[in-house]
Amino acid sequence: MAEDALHGSLAPAARRWQRVSPRLVPLLAVITALIISMLFMIVITLVTTGSVDIGKELNTTGTAYSALLEGSLGIVINNTLKPESLNQARDFLQTGTYSSRDLNRVSRAVSEIAARSDLPTLARYGEVLARYPNLTDEQIDELGAALPDIAAIGADTLEAMKPLVAGLGELSPGDARRLAESFTGMDTLSPEARAGLEAQVPAAAGYDDEDLLAYIQIAADEGAVKLGRLVGQLDSLAAAGLTPDAADAQDMAAIAARGAETIREQAALAAQIQAAGLSDPAALTTQLRLVRSLYEVELLTGPDVGAALRDDLESALQNAIVILRPNNQILFNRSGAPAGSIINNNNTPDDPSDDRLEAVYLRLGGSALVFLPSNLENMITRSIPYIIAGLAVALGFKAGLFNIGAEGQLYAGGTLAAWVGFSPLFAGLPGWLHLPLVIIAGVVGGLLWGAIPGFLKAFTGAHEVISTIMLNFIAILTVDWLIKSTNPVILLDTTASTPRTPFLLATARLPALNQIPVIWFILAGTLVLGWGLWTRRERIRQDARFAIRPIINGLLVLAGGLFLLWITVRGSLHLGLLVMIFAVWFTDWFLERTTLGFELRTVGANPDAARYAGMNVRLNTILALALGGSLAGLAGGIVVSGVQFNMQPGFFAGVGFDGIAVALLARSSPRNMIPAGLLWGALLSGAGLMQTRADISVDLVKIIQALIIMFIAADAIIRFLWRVPEPTLEEKEKSLLAAKGWGG
Repeated sequence: MAEDALHGSLAPAARRWQRVSPRLVPLLAVITALIISMLFMIVITLVTTGSVDIGKELNTTGTAYSALLEGSLGIVINNTLKPESLNQARDFLQTGTYSSRDLNRVSRAVSEIAARSDLPTLARYGEVLARYPNLTDEQIDELGAALPDIAAIGADTLEAMKPLVAGLGELSPGDARRLAESFTGMDTLSPEARAGLEAQVPAAAGYDDEDLLAYIQIAADEGAVKLGRLVGQLDSLAAAGLTPDAADAQDMAAIAARGAETIREQAALAAQIQAAGLSDPAALTTQLRLVRSLYEVELLTGPDVGAALRDDLESALQNAIVILRPNNQILFNRSGAPAGSIINNNNTPDDPSDDRLEAVYLRLGGSALVFLPSNLENMITRSIPYIIAGLAVALGFKAGLFNIGAEGQLYAGGTLAAWVGFSPLFAGLPGWLHLPLVIIAGVVGGLLWGAIPGFLKAFTGAHEVISTIMLNFIAILTVDWLIKSTNPVILLDTTASTPRTPFLLATARLPALNQIPVIWFILAGTLVLGWGLWTRRERIRQDARFAIRPIINGLLVLAGGLFLLWITVRGSLHLGLLVMIFAVWFTDWFLERTTLGFELRTVGANPDAARYAGMNVRLNTILALALGGSLAGLAGGIVVSGVQFNMQPGFFAGVGFDGIAVALLARSSPRNMIPAGLLWGALLSGAGLMQTRADISVDLVKIIQALIIMFIAADAIIRFLWRVPEPTLEEKEKSLLAAKGWGG
């Protein structure tokens, strides 16, 4: 009976899953791709190293995906600073008197200690320096630098050579060198040669032939000047009571390699670190840099840093929050900032000229949930061309065509838009006229380039896959030539250091959303509300509850607009976002609500039936590829006028091809294009941060993208893994449209 009850409780959930899960196949494909990529990393590590630490790999994967989330949506959980987080810095700084100006120098020195030496070694070096107070740092450096050469020649040999070296030193350096070199290669010393040598260096008479020949050849190899210096250092060693092979002498050589002055300072710091009971210089370095940041943002101001950490830090943190970021960065809510927000965090005092929102946070015990609006702003901006390029490809899918030419159409539209934007012919136009002309130019450029494969398909039967691929190369290389050509100069800005067109005029640039007055978003919400109430007026008269949806839609438009204004903190999110939303709505309306859209879909579903019904298949083929090209050109025009403000060779590399992936992920539905494009933009936006934080190549994102497309194309895998019901006949027909272009 218990088993029957269990099955009875699961049955409703299973039925709900069967109803809901078919719509979630793309989302399940993304989740599966993320899981498979994690397993892929574990397998690669196992194959390349022969072993794998599952815990470490899971931690690395978690770091990577957390960085993806932060780099795209701007959401991350960071630790907050607590007084005990700086205990090591407090204990160390209380061993002496340090001002805020000393923190840079001290943190660098402690960092070098952590990187190059252990504390016991530095302590020994400090003891060596203390045992020889009569030696200056310069003398120690000279002595230490000479020790390897003394050891190579031999201390006894140098001691025996002292009279000869002194005699050679009385000659000029050139004469001494020529005299010594004259004996090079001799196996025996002839009486004549000895007599000549003694005539110039009388001290040579005190050596027998064998030793004299050996010593004069050493002088030829090393030089009389160097030997004189080594003999002097040998005397310094003796005066200090040392021999070249003594332990202190060897330590002096190591000290000289890094500089006695540097070692003396580091040894003193090492002694202070040990006196404070610390053993981890790396952790101390991190804390010292955090203390420096606290002084830079004026959270701490006391002249004695150690005393400030002891007396002022706890009370300061009771009135503020300091969020710890990677690489010793902090987020700090300055006085006057709204609760839960951080304004203008640039580690300097408040600057009214740059008063922008940096982050929003929510305390979670010893951590904080942080939202960085600039990351989300960047991700949305980056997603706009992918969404519109996906629309361009999806429009072809609806007509049974595979438009792989979005890349070339982007270049055609972007280049024409750039020319209209910077050309002197349009320089006198006002912004309300010039900017629409730029966008229209992008649409026209893409439309014309997209119409070419449409005509070829309609009148010659040329396969659109082949013709659009070839037209991609033609467009890319043509734009490359137009911009790089110097004789004649066509589109090149001759004053630029890299090949590009001139910058667009100010009147040709899409304004940032934060430049748009709030009243326009209020007006947009009001219009949506009014339109909804008007279209439902008859039903509202019968039942007032029918007014709820228009009210909600109007509020959503207003709230969405205000949210976009709020996250546009760096001015990169531009009016092109609204153009993109309009393009998505218009494409969906065109396909679902117009006669041309119905004919286009009918031709895509069954060209023969469409022809029998009197529809013009050729015209619809041309129309589908031309309209798809116009959307791609629109994407090019938006990027040129909203982000780049000029055109460069290779600027759109890969965007058009990524549009194919976005269209497949959205199942060719214009309504699904926005979440699909945002996902694509999120993966690309977070890739760089993922590589920095987790030390994983950005190619992992490409692997995730490839897996997503594979699971979308072979959704039987996803349906099997997640127990999703088989697709209906209508779903199968829609999925077939995306593949018809391959077979013609």
